Amino acid sequence: MKNCFKLFYKQIYEDFIFLGIKLACESGDMSLMLNGLFQGNRIGMIQSNWLHTPQDQSAGLINIILAFAANDLKLIDKSMPVSLEISDNGFYKSQYNMIYALYWKNQEIGKVAEKQLLDFLSKKQSKFDISFTLYLLALYHENPIDISSYLFELCNTVTKSNWVQEEIFLDTIHNRLGRSVALFVHGLYHLAYYSLNENVFWEIQIPEHKTFIKEYEKFNIENGFPVGKYLIHFNKLSRYMEHFIDIDIIPEVTTIIDPSDGKKYLDVDSFQKKTFINLKNNDLIKYKEESGEYVFQSLS
Repeated sequence: MKNCFKLFYKQIYEDFIFLGIKLACESGDMSLMLNGLFQGNRIGMIQSNWLHTPQDQSAGLINIILAFAANDLKLIDKSMPVSLEISDNGFYKSQYNMIYALYWKNQEIGKVAEKQLLDFLSKKQSKFDISFTLYLLALYHENPIDISSYLFELCNTVTKSNWVQEEIFLDTIHNRLGRSVALFVHGLYHLAYYSLNENVFWEIQIPEHKTFIKEYEKFNIENGFPVGKYLIHFNKLSRYMEHFIDIDIIPEVTTIIDPSDGKKYLDVDSFQKKTFINLKNNDLIKYKEESGEYVFQSLS
């Protein structure tokens, strides 16, 4: 049953994101891009937190940034809960920590993250990782000139960043499409909106770049960065399909310390179990447990 649900989440979330972009570009209605990203990334967040990883909560960095792009603050609160505080196990832990510090206005963690990011830059890194890191430092120091410069640079480097594209899109078709639309950079632009002083934010220059959809950000600015909604409703098909990514279904991310090495890891088993319990408590799925395994019975 767990494997079936893993495959289900993996199969559908990419299509939502790009359907929204396609419909928005064809119609000029940027709410469709917002809603496709909102609905698709909620599915993606569940999918990514069902996968075992050698990292702690920082493994969810991509979905957190895409949640910013969809103005889905409730999902950010589930993906980057204030209770988890600092990440100490993950390649991009310093970037996660700075985003955490900026969003939650935590000055103590901000100081730690700044030192970590400077140490990160002292080692050989890719062009994208450098521009990503410098952008976060510019946000931390509230420098609109540097923020604007690195935001544009990110549009250039993100298309060549394999780890970003592969984290978001696993198949070849979506991967190519992903390199043409800088969703990651849109998310970082929205991070600036949610973390900076208002006067500083309005000094940021929107990138003049083919991968950055200016019409989308014009829509967000004019509408006060609205939270996304569901792009497609499934009421007539299935209650499960309509409600399985409601925010009360999605558990808050937690971590666990492995006694064998003392390191902190994403608690995947707990996330899976809580998801199933929430689905069951909301009458969206029926199952029973036998010998530690979930045995599927029915969907609503």
